[in-house]
Amino acid sequence: MKIIFINAADTSRHVSSANTAIYPNLGILTLMSSLNNKKANNFELGYIDGVVYGNSFIQNYIADNYSSLSIICFSVLTANYAASIMLANFAKELNPKIITIFGNDHFSAVYEQVMLRQKNVNYGFYGNDVVEGFTDLVLDIVSKNKITHNLYSGLVYRDKDGKIKRNKENSSEYNRLPLVDYSLMDTLFPHNEFYLEGQQKTYRFMRERNLKSQVIDIGRGCIKFSGQQNNNIPINACDFCGIIPGSKVILSQTSEKAWLILENAYKQGYNYFYITADELPLTFWNLLNEMAQSKPDWFKNLSIIDRPKMFGYARAEGFNINPEKINLIINDLGFEQFFIGFDGLSNISLEVMNKQPVRNKNYDLMNLNMEALKKVVEKGCLITAGLVVTHLGITPKIMEDNYKKLEEIISYYPYTFTALDFGALCPIPGSLTFRYLIDPEFAKSKADKHGLSVDVSYLNSIKHKYIDQDIFDMDELVNDFILGCCPQITVKHVDEHLERIKKLAEKNSIVVGGGV
Repeated sequence: MKIIFINAADTSRHVSSANTAIYPNLGILTLMSSLNNKKANNFELGYIDGVVYGNSFIQNYIADNYSSLSIICFSVLTANYAASIMLANFAKELNPKIITIFGNDHFSAVYEQVMLRQKNVNYGFYGNDVVEGFTDLVLDIVSKNKITHNLYSGLVYRDKDGKIKRNKENSSEYNRLPLVDYSLMDTLFPHNEFYLEGQQKTYRFMRERNLKSQVIDIGRGCIKFSGQQNNNIPINACDFCGIIPGSKVILSQTSEKAWLILENAYKQGYNYFYITADELPLTFWNLLNEMAQSKPDWFKNLSIIDRPKMFGYARAEGFNINPEKINLIINDLGFEQFFIGFDGLSNISLEVMNKQPVRNKNYDLMNLNMEALKKVVEKGCLITAGLVVTHLGITPKIMEDNYKKLEEIISYYPYTFTALDFGALCPIPGSLTFRYLIDPEFAKSKADKHGLSVDVSYLNSIKHKYIDQDIFDMDELVNDFILGCCPQITVKHVDEHLERIKKLAEKNSIVVGGGV
């Protein structure tokens, strides 16, 4: 019997410009690696990425193999959730005995609505710390053992009375996660060759240096997830962030385990590590410092030029640290590229999007970004910049000011940017901005604080589309946000603005999006 893992392609436009298939789904590969370490001979694992092959390809595979499929697991974000439901319904119609399991951020944000509305979703897992619970459940299913629902960490299920229940995650599992077997992405069909081809096609520096990049998890969480939460959403989080942090908002590996994870990827043929941790220099400084002090022999014995390089996320205020720390991150550990969220670019935009630091909200936000950029440039490193071009109450003047600032920055540092990842704000479930669509008075109160405006009557007229629902069209989410939360601009204005940024990037030979 087969257990397959599906990453469906988006059903509506990817709101960000980053739409290239250059990395596998790390969450799926982690789950597969855990099962692979413990499996008996009575099942086989399979991986299919719809971003590579398309949803029709996946549907045809299910049609040809439904009789041998035991479990289908779906990784769902808001953009691909509708496609995943379609594929689950299709599979169940052909073979009702197939068990479907859903997980990832969209499921975590609206799990109750999913379980109420989608009869063909058998189980789900809430949050990130669910690998061991998932593994135990799947092994019990295939072994036909008794399923005691309350034993599996993070499991969402219906009890015998049909009530929806959710088990608490187990954050202690993080340091026990298996080393990822990246070859599992090729279990059913070739994937790795397409990811590597996408990387080198997208980035000239990867082509010229024959780099092979892979996603790496050595730390998880963000300093802005700390503090008070409202319906599991941290009130300090950036407005547009849809990550559900779970029971422990920051987790990191030990330095020894982190080096084992890096070595594992290096031995599998990868030499450019995309570190997925959200805010490396700030949130994970202790880990990075310990790693620098405990470099293993396999790394030290490589010549400087042959050592793998790294790419990671960084909040701008994370670079507001002394030069010794910057030197350690870049020279000792080999970070040479950083993703920095410039987002709105002006102070008013950064404030409205809740981008200000948690520890000291008196910083000049844009100056922080510029200081970070200058330090990166001085070290000869590269930057991918993230831009969110709309926000609550934005006006044409604010948009124009932000564009002019972007134009100015790029003119100063045209060779520093490898990519611009930009898009209109999409209020996905799990984010504070989604609440604006279902709570117009909350949107108004937030806008009033900044002297901006929203269209309360429009928000009241459309909120029924989003309350207690599970399927959303991202184009509609973006458009409703503009019409209700940005009444001084239009959808056409936003589309023209995005096209303007695209042309600016292309003029300066900067990759648009890039798949980050």
